[in-house]
Amino acid sequence: MFCIDGKAPVISCDVLPAFDVSKGEWEIGLKDLSTYYSFPNIDSSNNKFYYGDKVITIPEGAYEIENLEDTIKSMLGKDVEFSLKPNNNTLKSEIFCSKKIDFTKDQTIGPLLGFEPKVLDENVKYVSDTPVNILKVNVIRVECNIARGSYRNGEEGHVIYDFFPDVGPGYKIIERPRNIVYLPLTVNSISHIVISLRDQDDQLINFRGETLSVTLHVRQRHGYSI
Repeated sequence: MFCIDGKAPVISCDVLPAFDVSKGEWEIGLKDLSTYYSFPNIDSSNNKFYYGDKVITIPEGAYEIENLEDTIKSMLGKDVEFSLKPNNNTLKSEIFCSKKIDFTKDQTIGPLLGFEPKVLDENVKYVSDTPVNILKVNVIRVECNIARGSYRNGEEGHVIYDFFPDVGPGYKIIERPRNIVYLPLTVNSISHIVISLRDQDDQLINFRGETLSVTLHVRQRHGYSI
């Protein structure tokens, strides 16, 4: 087994001495993975809330709709009436503000809340145009540089496992595949291993510096394993 620790989303290690896998057919799989659910749905790309002639910047973080309402309310102050509620039947959001809301500007939180680019009048309750997009990450794909045999949209890649956490933001993720899926190795000698965590758009996931620990299992088909 190879145990690798580091700061997510990319960790790596050198194997000294290099491990020879030139004889026979060798394959690799994910044994376990642990980190924290720390990736944000609010970041510098969507953290602005424009109201009246002012703007607030929402701190980076992983929010539910209720958390967003509390945060925005606290930043607007007592002079501005504001509410933000989820509709669990339609999966849309419902918003009210005593000031105009401008969802046409850059970095606005509007798309996350399901609103098209437009200005919302003051003292009117609005329902979002589409369901909220509260999850920026829909899947966590574990890639390993020395594996092959996985395909994404018809193109071969290095994904050895994918999942989505069964815990909420702020909690520890412990992922142990019930049945390890093994993929062929791309090398004849294991000297350097790189693990990266990517989302559905093939983008590295921002874990905000949390520690990532991964254990890999390498085995020879019908033979030796490490």
